[in-house]
Amino acid sequence: MIVKAKFFAYFRDLFGGREREIEVSVEGTVGEALGVLCDTPERLAEIFVCGELKPHLVVMVNGVPVQSLKGLATPLAEGDVIAVFPMMGGG
Repeated sequence: MIVKAKFFAYFRDLFGGREREIEVSVEGTVGEALGVLCDTPERLAEIFVCGELKPHLVVMVNGVPVQSLKGLATPLAEGDVIAVFPMMGGG
């Protein structure tokens, strides 16, 4: 099935654009989708540490943070949108 990944901030440079369509299995999860996206050591190192999402990342599915869902095990459906961006701060 096809899902869309959107990238923000410096992830646009890292992943080569604002968005990409990727193919995952019918029972695809956020973890599988991110695994497909992390096809270079540089990308992998920016997203994961010891098999878990880096703590400074925000990953959302259809606008909902995956931490509020099932994390990397969050199931995906055809046409879902995954957003990946660094945690922002400011005042």
